[in-house]
Amino acid sequence: MKRLYLLDGSAFIYRSFFALPPLSTKDGFPTSAIYGFLRALLAIMKEENPRYFAICFDHPAPTRRKEVFKEYKSKRPSMPDPLKLQIPVIKRFVDLLGIPRFEVEGYEADDLIASLTLYSVERSFQVNIYSPDKDVLQLISEKVTVVNPMNNEVFDEKKVVEKFGVPPRLIPDYLALVGDKTDNVEGIKGIGPKGALKLLETFGSVENILQNWEKFQRLYPQADREKLSLSYYLVKLHPPPIEIKEEDLLVKEPSLEGLKKELLRYEMKSILQDVEKLYSKPKQRSLF
Repeated sequence: MKRLYLLDGSAFIYRSFFALPPLSTKDGFPTSAIYGFLRALLAIMKEENPRYFAICFDHPAPTRRKEVFKEYKSKRPSMPDPLKLQIPVIKRFVDLLGIPRFEVEGYEADDLIASLTLYSVERSFQVNIYSPDKDVLQLISEKVTVVNPMNNEVFDEKKVVEKFGVPPRLIPDYLALVGDKTDNVEGIKGIGPKGALKLLETFGSVENILQNWEKFQRLYPQADREKLSLSYYLVKLHPPPIEIKEEDLLVKEPSLEGLKKELLRYEMKSILQDVEKLYSKPKQRSLF
């Protein structure tokens, strides 16, 4: 059975940068995000040996969500300069490893993950997604699982229901009602997890709530229809159209010489040893 591995590259970069102590070369170039990202990536490569693999990144241009709602993710600290310097280097390493990568202007990494997931499921792939973002849980199905790299928690349909009380398809509805502080999504004041579950049992979805607003507002007079509609838009994934072929998702042969040169340049001898072990060809046993 064909299996595609998808990784939220931007989330992994942030996690690596903030999880590790500051690292740098002798010349002072910051390397903590590069080091952490490569460690995590090579661990997946070693454990899973993927044939189909893609890494998705947020595009540096403003996203469509940001254009619709300027306060989207505004509570997050701005990207530190030492992190900005490392992102192009990380992308270069991804290319040298032969792993396909995707980014599309106006979209976030999880939107691209949605596009590639839908494309692959239609072609009978199983899909493993690596992301800490709750939004991607809405993609889970019999063919799709999500791994949270922060704690290695694996989400399938059953796990989502156990943790949130709703099936994956209703994760956007749930988040739109309770809000998501991480992304500065308000939700509706006074509605917590239990209240959201009761509302979804009654109305079935946020779309039905919006269509039956008068009935809903009798329960929550303070609710704002436009704000709920906005919250729902922000937490829903919006897959961009991506023209790809199945072979575009194949892992290619790595450029070992290029990797060696770059790893030595950034003084990452331990990562170089991992790369050499991972890609070393087993020696043929002597027949004599």
